[in-house]
Amino acid sequence: METMKIRNSITMVLIMLMSTFAAIEISNTAQGSAIVLTDAIQVTEDTHDNRMVAIAADSAGNTHFVWSQNTQHLYYKMLNNRGQTLIDDTQISNPGSHRAWHPDIAVDHDDRVHIVWVDKSGTHEILYTLLDPSEDNQDGSAADALGIFSVVDDKRVAYNSQNRDWPAIAVDSQNNPHIVWEDSYEELGKFYQQPQIFYTMFEIEDATRTAEVAIGNTLITPIIGYKEHPDIAIDADDFVQIVWDDTRGGKVEMVIPVDTSGSMNSAWADMCTVFYGGSFFSGGSYFPGLKPMLLTANMTVYETLYAIGGDMPVTTGNCASAYSAGGNGNEGPRTTPLGITPGDDSGGMRKLNNIMFNGNSISITSDGGGLGSEAWGPSSTWACLSWRDSQGRLGNLADPPTPTDHRWNPNATRIIIPVSDENAYDGNNQDPQDIQSIEEAHDACVLAEVSPVPLWVSSSASVGGEMRDLAECPTGLIGNPTSPRICPGTTIRSTHAGGGMFSFPASSSTAGAMQDLVNEMVKLSTNNSREIYMTVLDPYSLLERPSPESGWVKGDPGTKVVAGNSYQEDIGPSQDALGYGHLVVVNDTRITLQDAYSLHPSIAIDTSGNTHLAW
Repeated sequence: METMKIRNSITMVLIMLMSTFAAIEISNTAQGSAIVLTDAIQVTEDTHDNRMVAIAADSAGNTHFVWSQNTQHLYYKMLNNRGQTLIDDTQISNPGSHRAWHPDIAVDHDDRVHIVWVDKSGTHEILYTLLDPSEDNQDGSAADALGIFSVVDDKRVAYNSQNRDWPAIAVDSQNNPHIVWEDSYEELGKFYQQPQIFYTMFEIEDATRTAEVAIGNTLITPIIGYKEHPDIAIDADDFVQIVWDDTRGGKVEMVIPVDTSGSMNSAWADMCTVFYGGSFFSGGSYFPGLKPMLLTANMTVYETLYAIGGDMPVTTGNCASAYSAGGNGNEGPRTTPLGITPGDDSGGMRKLNNIMFNGNSISITSDGGGLGSEAWGPSSTWACLSWRDSQGRLGNLADPPTPTDHRWNPNATRIIIPVSDENAYDGNNQDPQDIQSIEEAHDACVLAEVSPVPLWVSSSASVGGEMRDLAECPTGLIGNPTSPRICPGTTIRSTHAGGGMFSFPASSSTAGAMQDLVNEMVKLSTNNSREIYMTVLDPYSLLERPSPESGWVKGDPGTKVVAGNSYQEDIGPSQDALGYGHLVVVNDTRITLQDAYSLHPSIAIDTSGNTHLAW
């Protein structure tokens, strides 16, 4: 391969809008027979559950298929360009227990077939297989000698603690495979087990029928946030282009109605620490705060902490800025959403004096323990009806009977987080009003598509059971906080609300539980709306001209750990001023810019070097 190449790849995103052709007059509606090139062919003829098929064509026009059969074993089939079977259904995963998911396939310049897939039978592992169909007699039966037909057999690409999924594969001009996948494991454990994008490159050794690691498993997205569903393509100059969906640039809004009875003072202090940073009252450990931490990853958290009944138990320390932002204890719900004006991203701590129960507005004032301080069920109903009311009006048009409503940001993921140590309606022993308030809140949140994530600040089974009913669905398991609810979704009441219930530690003896809670809050905050991102690698420039100062040798990952606690990517031009090469030549580049969920991108490169993306 030439070490100095003319780089002529043009990266561009083509979005084909049918509206462009709205002015063209078409006299007759096209019929299916006028546009279908061939009749449909049934590829498999059996009673199995054949799913997740991937397809590729070779230089002779033959078609190669790979799929998961019963989500257990991986199967392969080859048809010629007339749809006739050359190699029939052939199991290519090794004997034994497997759970084959999400295969991908690529054909190289010698018409050999490269396959990557994930085995979910245990801790998820990414596997790679190389097939040579020319080694089979292609008489229409299954492959005769799998040991010859399979050049590289189920080579392990990635296997660690946590899980991994969605592998994708492409092959370069030298027939070497490049693989990407999402992985919840990263060496330093910095990203709360959120999936990141990894890349590796193999070189095929034909003499030994092996795949040798050229560039080891490389973290290419070393920053907090969810990165999922990667795809990969390689251009004529062997630049590797990778796309994925990413929560960077996303927005989430959290409404937090908090019990204001005297037993909740430490919980108030710790909620401020979760959002704004500081040391936890209940555990003493330091946390940088969701808002400042996610700001570095270009993610926005809108939050409003509502004091049920209006009393502000904590106004100093880590809560001081929130107390000020909410009007120093004098203001209730805002009249405009957060985020409409740049920089307006915090509702702070605010009074909540009007809530919803039995279809009516209820006025409350702090009473130190009771309806006026602990009504987290009716408070949750109010928050969800503020986005979609009982008349079906949405957003700023929603108008429940309360004098003031919460105005949600229209473009953010919506989450409500009630926090309490007492039963849902008025803090007394569980009674029918508690059950009714939970059912009302659950239904309102399901219809409003607001995810409830209640925090359980006690050991009371009835409180925990109510919170689980809100987060999932009410099923009559009163007083049972541990059993998952079965939510078939046949009615609004039986529909899973999309949330989760978590324990909120209230003493220093549960510092470990506080860390668990922080982990969950980070996951909630970062798993929001998605954008499409892209990066471009030049693996051969790194292989041929690594910088001596980097210490990189063939087989190493392209991203290294520095100072024991951070990652350093090899970012730079294909050839820098000193003549050395680098792996990442175009770092994470945002392709989409919209308040929406952009998911599952797919990438391809045409013969002119243009890049095409669909999502």
